[in-house]
Amino acid sequence: MTAGWLRVAYGTVTSFLAVATLAMLPAHAEPKPTAEQLRKQLSRLQKDFDRAAAGYNANLAALAAARRAEKEAATRLKTAQSDYDATREQLAELVALAYQSPQVSQSVPMGAQEPHAALHAAAVLQVQVQNQQAIISRYATARDARRRAEEAATARTRELRDRGTRLRAERQKADKLIAQITDRIDRLMVAPGVRRSDGSWVPELPSGADNITPRTRMVRDQVKRRFTLPSIGCFRSLQDGGEHPQGRACDFMITRGGTWPSPAQSAQGDALAAWAIKNASRLGIKYVIYKRRIWQGSSWRSMSDRGGITANHQDHVHISMR
Repeated sequence: MTAGWLRVAYGTVTSFLAVATLAMLPAHAEPKPTAEQLRKQLSRLQKDFDRAAAGYNANLAALAAARRAEKEAATRLKTAQSDYDATREQLAELVALAYQSPQVSQSVPMGAQEPHAALHAAAVLQVQVQNQQAIISRYATARDARRRAEEAATARTRELRDRGTRLRAERQKADKLIAQITDRIDRLMVAPGVRRSDGSWVPELPSGADNITPRTRMVRDQVKRRFTLPSIGCFRSLQDGGEHPQGRACDFMITRGGTWPSPAQSAQGDALAAWAIKNASRLGIKYVIYKRRIWQGSSWRSMSDRGGITANHQDHVHISMR
């Protein structure tokens, strides 16, 4: 839960709102609200999301401040505990000395003491009393400081827990709103080209400087808006075979290539593949390959080992178009 998440979320919503001007779904799809109705719904959701995101951001900053305060309180408590322990030892020594001093003074008869010796003894006694009072005062101060530090640390810990609870609630609310917005945008997306009455698509020819088909370009652009990826590769030469030379496939890299993805990168690949499958019929997606598996209209099935991370589609999601 970071500031990066908020930037991606805002970028996602802003980019997707621009797509809301696309045409309605084909006539054979289930009845949907009009484009104008959806734009109004998206506008309301955008305002709700802005409020949720602002609350999330405020709680995130407050949570960081609470964590710093908790660490500072814990440090003060540690210092106070050390002072407290040291003054306790001094106080114990003082108690022991109090038992010893009367015995020392009583062992020398008063009559046998010279005047200057008596004055010296009185001065020593006065210094001892002052030292005793100072030790007792330091002990009381350390004891009180320790109690205050302990109370502060407890309060900061409680505040940290409460802010964490609020932060999770705000994040869940924001995630829910984002899902609602993107779901409505997905419904507005209509792949270009001709769709036959039986639901199949008429093949398209590649075009443009990127040498890919319009449907492939739309999917590529939608993925770029929705996900932050290291790179995307679509057209490749005829030597590669498959749909790449036909401009009807893209490889969406979740790593720099040739390396195993981290848990976060793997989860991003899962999300990308799930998005492609969810919108396959609407966008004319033929099949998806990821993690040595292929999805082709029904469910995932395993593929044979091709001998490498990239060859087995561990570091990227492959999407082919009709």
